[in-house]
Amino acid sequence: MRIFKNSRNVQNKPLSREQAVNVGEVSDEALMTAISGGALWAMDALYERYSRLLYSLAYRMVTDHQVAEDLLQESFLSVWRNASSYSSRNGAVHSWLFSIIHHRAIDYLRALQRRAALNPVSLEDVDPEDHQASSDTWEQVWVSYQQAQVRQALMTLSKEQRLVIELAYFQGWTQAEIAEGCHIPLGTVKARMRLGLLHLKRRLEQQGLQES
Repeated sequence: MRIFKNSRNVQNKPLSREQAVNVGEVSDEALMTAISGGALWAMDALYERYSRLLYSLAYRMVTDHQVAEDLLQESFLSVWRNASSYSSRNGAVHSWLFSIIHHRAIDYLRALQRRAALNPVSLEDVDPEDHQASSDTWEQVWVSYQQAQVRQALMTLSKEQRLVIELAYFQGWTQAEIAEGCHIPLGTVKARMRLGLLHLKRRLEQQGLQES
């Protein structure tokens, strides 16, 4: 985990033999407790456990590998600095991590929108040929409309259902990979995906989109 290597501000407590052997069995909550106490080994364990998942979520939102990597590092640095603020009463650790990187990605996208608004394109800069209708213009518009409707429908699902569906259909993860990456039982993944897809289908039908 490169952001924490050689950091002079981090107290690197040595990992005991029992911790080295059983770190994979340590619960997320126990890792957070250790991190709040300055245990770098716990920070490394949490990173190994969730970095792939969080990177995938960030990349899905920003579609830029370097930006997604930067957001990942910034998010885990925030975790290190604010570990003591985590409480299990506010949800599972992986949900807390998801919310951190999600908010950072949203902030990044909003900053892009603000910069774009400061640089409007004048009519003189527009090539008229760019606006000539092609044979598939309306098909592209319809596809974009459908995608927007799907994204809107996804937001009506629970956070847990949306997560497994996005990982499966936008990132190409198998159900087994989702179970391993999110540290939840395979049966739970299947149940959330089944219920989520059912609700998504109903929602799209309400919006007037039918299966082709």
